[in-house]
Amino acid sequence: MRKMKKSFMACLLTIVMAISLAGCKAEFDAANYVDSCLDLLTKGETKEYMKMTKRTEEQAKQDYQNNLDSMVTSMGVTGISDKLQEDYKTFFKELYSKSKYEVKSSKKMSGKDGYTVTVEIQQITGLFDGLQDELVEKSAELASEDLDVNQAMELVFQIMLDLMNDRLDNITYSDAKSITVDVVADSDKVYSITNKGYEAINDALISIEGLETE
Repeated sequence: MRKMKKSFMACLLTIVMAISLAGCKAEFDAANYVDSCLDLLTKGETKEYMKMTKRTEEQAKQDYQNNLDSMVTSMGVTGISDKLQEDYKTFFKELYSKSKYEVKSSKKMSGKDGYTVTVEIQQITGLFDGLQDELVEKSAELASEDLDVNQAMELVFQIMLDLMNDRLDNITYSDAKSITVDVVADSDKVYSITNKGYEAINDALISIEGLETE
């Protein structure tokens, strides 16, 4: 599990990037656009997202589902059952639904067709406190069992999921902090969040403190 931290960071970034589909071409409301993308990511809310991105309801729901799928595949999970993968998606759905944020304002950029959007976020903390040690301890108990690689992988990831689920009701939040997200237009006047903006959202929503750094 040494690469868990890097994998989880990549996972979050992949999910946020998956949201940047298409902005609105006329009378663009950058603040509302960022808010609608966050609402889809964290709560699966589609109404405003559909309005801002011109996606159909079916497409918007699929975008949300694709995000959940990416959360699992981006962790590098292989060899686990379909049921366990679905259980992980359920966990991520509940985790992200606990996000606390508020889009405060947007400001037109000077000299560029874009906007700087300010978002206030209370970061989810405590989810991974002590997780590595507990996972290692509980996984060590499997050493005496006669398991093949896939069976061992299934049990280890089940243990990790159980540990994270146990922490869901006890997560804490940091004090609210403001981040800025740039939303810029491409040559076709279609707006989207920049990579730097994605990274800011990625870093701010959930603390990964406590995961292995190697």
